[in-house]
Amino acid sequence: MQAHAPIDSEGRDLQVGDWVRVIAAPLSIRGMPEESLEAFSKAVGHTFQIEEFDEIGCLHLDMYPTISSDSIYIEPYCVSRFRRYKKLSNAFLKKQAVLNFAQEPVFEMRFEIIAHHNVDLESLGLYIISEGTAEDTMGGFACWSKERKILGSVKIDAEDPNAISILKRIKEMLENCSEIEEVTVSDTQLIGKP
Repeated sequence: MQAHAPIDSEGRDLQVGDWVRVIAAPLSIRGMPEESLEAFSKAVGHTFQIEEFDEIGCLHLDMYPTISSDSIYIEPYCVSRFRRYKKLSNAFLKKQAVLNFAQEPVFEMRFEIIAHHNVDLESLGLYIISEGTAEDTMGGFACWSKERKILGSVKIDAEDPNAISILKRIKEMLENCSEIEEVTVSDTQLIGKP
């Protein structure tokens, strides 16, 4: 699970606040649900401001309210920097404040799975990210049906005294799950404000 460098399709650096034009949908969307494919299709040809970068370097682009109510995470090589901001708008600064406020320190573990045939990927993904009690774990995942792949992460509040042991239990469960053909699990990392 190698992170993408913040470089656009023309080799220019990218940063939060830059305006980018989506020039292509990534090949990684193959096998995604129809609504995800539709969201990426709507984004192509339009310009958006980079909200943030996720842990693997994908750009978070919010299409609301101009295109749709969707937001997407897209690889940087699928965009072209349209312009660099001279001054960030008050509305953008407010959105950033909300994003930054929500980034309390958490322990995170990322995973990539290839499931056996006939496994319900959505159910397996939900099972993985909710393996702790409902209050303990959070996270997200994406599924690629044709490849039988699930890519995601599990996060737990860093102040939870059981965080590390819960993530170790989830890692062991992933490594021993009979529904999984291949699995790659990252080390546990502390992310967010220390």
